[in-house]
Amino acid sequence: MKKTVILACPTLKGELQTILSEEASEAVVYFLPRGLHSDPKELHSYVQNMIDSFWNVDRIVLCVTGCGGGTAGLRATTAELVVPRTRDCLDILLSDDSLSSLERDISGVYFTESWMEYSRESEIDLDRLIGKMGKEPAEDFLRNLYKTCNKFYIIDTGCYDVKKVDDYVAPLVKVLSGTVTMLKGKCGILRKIAGERFDEDFVVVPKGSEIPAGVFLKNF
Repeated sequence: MKKTVILACPTLKGELQTILSEEASEAVVYFLPRGLHSDPKELHSYVQNMIDSFWNVDRIVLCVTGCGGGTAGLRATTAELVVPRTRDCLDILLSDDSLSSLERDISGVYFTESWMEYSRESEIDLDRLIGKMGKEPAEDFLRNLYKTCNKFYIIDTGCYDVKKVDDYVAPLVKVLSGTVTMLKGKCGILRKIAGERFDEDFVVVPKGSEIPAGVFLKNF
């Protein structure tokens, strides 16, 4: 069996660790710093440096997907690279047996426990804004920010208490006169990674080559 390491977005931590345990995977996981996804150039540089630093590994799985183009052009300098053809972590969580059947509301706002924690620490958290500017100004600010985006989805991956996320999202949904829908997150891509089943949903880059552009699912 090939010696495998996985570089993953921290928003996938709960799901990835659970599925790796279920599959009895021996892969070693490194979670990237939170926030890299907001800067594709910084993501590219950070991940390339990590790839360059490995030795005595056969395969590096990049569980950070397309990420705004941040993974295109990464070089397989120390081992074979494997990357899913997904656009982002939402695709990973919503994936099933094949990416060809993936469906997603592009106008929706999605939450899991990880994204709830990220939102809670952000500058646009409802409670944080109310404490900073007062209730009515905070609500007006969020209505202007979200505008027509008032459809919220909670992805139930089976790895956390969805009620806790629903309770967090509910006040914001009320402010925006929105709706909340529960979706099943089957995490098909993560299950394939844990089982080392790299099919047409993945790009496999031999050592010495680089990840080509245009191999990921088309943007919306």
